Amino acid sequence: MKGSVIGLVVVGSSLLAVTATSLSGNPAVSGKATSVANRTAPGSVPARYERLFNAWGNECDAITPSILAAQLKQESGFNPRAKSPVGAMGIAQFMPGTWQNSGYDGNGDGKKDVWDPEDAIPSAAKYMCSVSRNLKGVPGDKTRLALAGYNAGPGAVQKYRGIPPYKETENYVSTIMASAAKMGQTVGGQGNIAVEAVNYASAQIGKNYVWGGNGDGDGGFDCSGLTKAAFAQAGVTLPRVASAQYTYLENDGALVEKDDLSIGDLVFFSQKKRTGSASAADIDHVGIYLGKGHFLNAPRTGAKVRIEKVWWDTYMGAGRVYPKSTNTKEV
Repeated sequence: MKGSVIGLVVVGSSLLAVTATSLSGNPAVSGKATSVANRTAPGSVPARYERLFNAWGNECDAITPSILAAQLKQESGFNPRAKSPVGAMGIAQFMPGTWQNSGYDGNGDGKKDVWDPEDAIPSAAKYMCSVSRNLKGVPGDKTRLALAGYNAGPGAVQKYRGIPPYKETENYVSTIMASAAKMGQTVGGQGNIAVEAVNYASAQIGKNYVWGGNGDGDGGFDCSGLTKAAFAQAGVTLPRVASAQYTYLENDGALVEKDDLSIGDLVFFSQKKRTGSASAADIDHVGIYLGKGHFLNAPRTGAKVRIEKVWWDTYMGAGRVYPKSTNTKEV
């Protein structure tokens, strides 16, 4: 599956495509679409690994974040110190020889450490993609074949022109596929609230900022009017004003760390932070994160809806909107 271009926007002097890339902190602003947009369902993987699975699980069309997560759950139970009786190591259970040839320095610290999930999870994704490429021409589902190749070796899959008739491999593939179905949250097509919201918001670029504005009927948008309207298109009713939207997400347990920002997350700001400490009650601005350090927003009177770099100096936090509508109160 290929990534979908969900809008064309101008950042600086360049016309770029906003793509639904992984929704995991990977660049959303790029020259072309690069991958299908999927992510693990909330709470389905240990929080410390969610970013890694979502970032690397779209490495190629043979895997998704939920497939990668289910696979490593099967391999090690998400235990980064796991070691098998035959010598397989780490969260992804690489054999020493395979790691030597296929290990990847995922966190850029200058070393490939099989015991470090920051290296092992990206390596597992890249290895799965390599296996899949080696199986090109073998009939069958790419994901199932890649899983079989990971377990039994690509040679066995090529020999049998499909999943080898090994009970262990058959169980491995079926268990992971079933687990992935429970762990996955596909972001694409109907129900894709993040992409739908970004789609709508990007279509408003160039429209006027209007205090209290909710759209064309008011001549434009203010910041929370834009975010409210964008997510309304995706079937989610957010409250009005930035601070109330933050509280809504906080009450929903949906705040996210800066390092885990994904496309479509709401990012919040407070001008008060420039002069000292600020609390959630001081939040006075909100926009939609697009990845690569950019967000889309209706900035201020006299300006138009636009994309710009995230205002890190006044940044207060972020939250992820999930597909439900529990708070319909106007504030």
